[in-house]
Amino acid sequence: MTEYTDLGAWALATLQAASDVTDLVVGGADGILGSGELSAELLQTAQQTRRESGEDKVLAVLVTDTGEKPASHRWEASCIVGICDRGHAYTNIRTLREAVIEALVGHSALLARAAVVNHTSYGGRGGHDILTEFDLDYEWVRISGPLVTEEEYYA
Repeated sequence: MTEYTDLGAWALATLQAASDVTDLVVGGADGILGSGELSAELLQTAQQTRRESGEDKVLAVLVTDTGEKPASHRWEASCIVGICDRGHAYTNIRTLREAVIEALVGHSALLARAAVVNHTSYGGRGGHDILTEFDLDYEWVRISGPLVTEEEYYA
């Protein structure tokens, strides 16, 4: 099992390797990005690529690690997966959202600092939103799971 720095890194690698997800994103695995990698230029390029190909895919997926936090007498790791589209309302987002949930829920993830998330769970979604600064349809999905540690790094 590969060790990841955090749950966001695990989710990013898992989504980039999941053909049920990559098949629904412009550019495939290259369209699944880590936090800070999304730009207006990248979105414009993806939209032009989609227009030229005639394929009905979302423009980008953005994975953001949200850290580890205490939760009910244990620690919990979580991440947010943002789905970005433009000009196709909410249809593409809904389809990809379900593929993301399927790919990420019910797994374990080996993390740095002698920790493992023993079972990832669906933690809710943000619902359809419009980010006006990017003229972008957007929805996020939260994935989380309890941390099990060998040592007390999280004590």
